[in-house]
Amino acid sequence: MPIFLEPDQTFEVCLDADKSKPIETRLSFVCLSQSMRGQRSILQAVDLLDEKHSIDEIFDATVSELKRVVVGWKNADRSFAVDDLDNLLTYREARELLIKVAYNQRMDTSEKKD
Repeated sequence: MPIFLEPDQTFEVCLDADKSKPIETRLSFVCLSQSMRGQRSILQAVDLLDEKHSIDEIFDATVSELKRVVVGWKNADRSFAVDDLDNLLTYREARELLIKVAYNQRMDTSEKKD
């Protein structure tokens, strides 16, 4: 079924650096599935990394997209708050997460706990 018919569909994403951690304690982000429109918005923000844009513009676009697509997390040591995202992630981690969300890269069943 096309994603736009199920607009609140979510999936979990795990950063590559956390994949070696035990499933029971591995941090995963709960993210909204993206249609082409959402993918375009994410990839435009990720693609700003050039000399034409200031660091503030690049980071602001990245944080804006994170706040739009990340709706929760699992196995974190604190309750989810969307305003914490830019305090908890590095720019590299934020880009990795956004790219995975843009392509709807879900955790496979071997990466999830039962």
